[in-house]
Amino acid sequence: MNVVEFLIGGAIVGFGATVFTDLVGLLRQGWPATNGFYCLVGRWIGSVPRTGFSHADIRTTAPVDGEAVLGWGAHIFLGLLFGIGFVFLFGSTALDAPKAWQGLSFGLGTVLVPWLIFQPLFGWGVAVSKAPEAWKLRLRSVITHAVFGIGLWLSALALKPYF
Repeated sequence: MNVVEFLIGGAIVGFGATVFTDLVGLLRQGWPATNGFYCLVGRWIGSVPRTGFSHADIRTTAPVDGEAVLGWGAHIFLGLLFGIGFVFLFGSTALDAPKAWQGLSFGLGTVLVPWLIFQPLFGWGVAVSKAPEAWKLRLRSVITHAVFGIGLWLSALALKPYF
């Protein structure tokens, strides 16, 4: 398998896992909560030129035009990047002989990205440490990223006949 196949396969697997995660999220928490969060991601991206990377609390930052599109786009793009990383980490077996443990472990590992990068930049502290009942938000995040990992595995299984 060559690099282009890894990139394409990883992007497809990442997209499938992202869609799977979003569908589960919509069933779990509904459209307002899911869309509201990605609007905040878009607000963060759109406000960087004005306010910089770090915020006291992204929820108090003024909304930006197109924040929903920015947020959802960034979310999908990150899912593609995670899919590519998944395939590069586990090699060709990620596509031609996917294992549940690979997807689940990688998915759980991705929880470190919001905990250590995005949440502190949003003003919420490392692993939402500034939030009341932070453990509930952490648990929700772990569940979401476990679902993403299962989505990686299921997407790789669906793609297996093509690799």
